[in-house]
Amino acid sequence: MFYKFLNRGISVKISELHPVAIKYLSNDLEKNYDEAVAERLRVFRNYALLYKRFETDQKRLYMINRNYLSFLKAIIFLYRTSQASVSAGVLTAPEEIYRTINAVNESFQVATESLSLG
Repeated sequence: MFYKFLNRGISVKISELHPVAIKYLSNDLEKNYDEAVAERLRVFRNYALLYKRFETDQKRLYMINRNYLSFLKAIIFLYRTSQASVSAGVLTAPEEIYRTINAVNESFQVATESLSLG
């Protein structure tokens, strides 16, 4: 029950940040195709697969949502602080931001592959 309450709070934050992050990445992908941007867009697909798989397990869903929220915040930070594309922003961003994006990307990819979701 406790995790269900926590998931509601995180879901509100995710619903606010998700469209912003998608817009930034999609616009950057349209302007110049960059494999790093395309790879980061795959995180959204992997998140949806993991969410669907664990929507009844509130504890695991909470962990997935926390990681996804960190990913969204990092992507938005890159675009708000960078005048260029996300790939250039990553080079000038603090190391923690870059590490968060890569860690969430990798963990979601490994999870979807190990669960044969994708």
